Amino acid sequence: MSDFSIRMKNEEGLAPPAALFAPRPDRKGPKTIAILLILGALTMGWTSYGYIQLSFADDISQNELDEILTAIRDSGENVTDEEYQGFHDDARDGGAYALRGWSVMVGSILIVLGGVLLFKLNINGPKFALLGSGIAAIGGVYSYWMTYQLSEDMLPPALILVEKIFAYLCGFCMVICGCMAALPLFNASARMALMPKIALVNEEE
Repeated sequence: MSDFSIRMKNEEGLAPPAALFAPRPDRKGPKTIAILLILGALTMGWTSYGYIQLSFADDISQNELDEILTAIRDSGENVTDEEYQGFHDDARDGGAYALRGWSVMVGSILIVLGGVLLFKLNINGPKFALLGSGIAAIGGVYSYWMTYQLSEDMLPPALILVEKIFAYLCGFCMVICGCMAALPLFNASARMALMPKIALVNEEE
């Protein structure tokens, strides 16, 4: 029995066109990230404004002291109003509140600017947002480290732990914000949407 085989004259016709799998501009993804960045930055700005006010406040009001210390006292920790007021005075005079407030405020402004540019599919948007995240992260985490150092000498263990947790949370939130801002720069489809001229040339080719 003889061997039998079939050969196609044009084997290239079996392969799907390369354009079928080529990345296409993704305009929806960057705009969604832009909205999330703007909302997060507005929350950061509101928080930073409170710390800026604290940096100018001579004393914490009695209502604020009660809100801060009631839960701590209920858990069995012994801390007086005067002790916490002394901690506030040292944090204010040492510049911790001012550093935290202004660095996060500047960072939030840059992130909002970056979010607006990103929504308009401007490639500079993620860069501004990354810069803002970096400034807020450095200033925020360092200022929390300053208050943590003060709390070790002046506050009970529960409040020391709170300052430590806030420092970690600040750093974690800024890392998440930075990763979101960087995502359009590393995703091929999103990057094409941020560079429409290059994307148009690729599609024509």
